[in-house]
Amino acid sequence: MEPTGDSGEPDTELIGRCLSASQAATAAFDELYARHAGGVFAFLRGMHRGDEHAALDALQETFFRFYKALDRFEEGRAVRPWLLRIARNVSLDLLKKRSHVGEKPHGSDTFRVVARETSSAPEVAAQREAAELMRDAIGRIPASERAVFLLKHDQELTYAEVAEALGCSLRTAKYRMKSALEHLGREAERLGVSP
Repeated sequence: MEPTGDSGEPDTELIGRCLSASQAATAAFDELYARHAGGVFAFLRGMHRGDEHAALDALQETFFRFYKALDRFEEGRAVRPWLLRIARNVSLDLLKKRSHVGEKPHGSDTFRVVARETSSAPEVAAQREAAELMRDAIGRIPASERAVFLLKHDQELTYAEVAEALGCSLRTAKYRMKSALEHLGREAERLGVSP
């Protein structure tokens, strides 16, 4: 089922309105942005290892490219995986530029600590330390595997949607996830934490 927001319109109808040369086009794009920006930003923040400034730059570029590509949108296609594919491509472009400049990104926000009411202060501290170590481990996963992990884990996409977002086969998406989990498992074992 296609997401709907305050207007109650499906994404595809909003895209149709965006393509019209009217006042409604701006409102429709604003609605698409409001509906999807939070999830796209979370994905981008993970891709950029927690660097919110880089994620914000990537978010702006993602929606700029999305807007420019609206006329190529295929009817019946889900918007979210398509938008996340654009976000992934933007991220890879920015990460490639950063690597040429030699910048070091920050840690990922993928793992969050949720303390139970019965957790003691030392348990909470240990959980936070383990989460920080796992954030660092996620940052060391190759970008193609990190993208699959974030799309599946954080964005809760199906493997079919992950494959669509990455422009790869279902088999490749699953293989990259397996490889990402193996990397994380080895890193967790090395660090003495559980993922």
